[in-house]
Amino acid sequence: MSEPNGYLIHGTAFSSKEAAFKALVSNHEQESWFQKIWDEDAQPYYFESQPQLTIRKSIAEMLDFIYDNHFDFNDDVSWVIANIDFLPTDEDYYNFDGWINLSVDNHNLALAYLAGKALGVDLVKVVEG
Repeated sequence: MSEPNGYLIHGTAFSSKEAAFKALVSNHEQESWFQKIWDEDAQPYYFESQPQLTIRKSIAEMLDFIYDNHFDFNDDVSWVIANIDFLPTDEDYYNFDGWINLSVDNHNLALAYLAGKALGVDLVKVVEG
């Protein structure tokens, strides 16, 4: 079997025995206590890595441009996609319009990217290409 992704001790996740030791043991007397709970209670956990959503950098930059420059409307990220006429050049407009209309997946991917931006988390990874 492969190496576990981490360990659970009393409901708290640790990436390794060393990480758990560092977090839980602050003096020499606690070392034997730690070894005891590790031997009795540490449970390895495994998970399969999830696929990562990706978006081309050029598309992300176009979405960023509208989102960042028209902040009056970015409370509703779907507005950004519907208002691509705010893009700075006709070439940007046609490139984005062609990409977004290729499939409903592209529309949803753009919404996920913008939702992550609005929430301050990276839901979609920006890649070259």
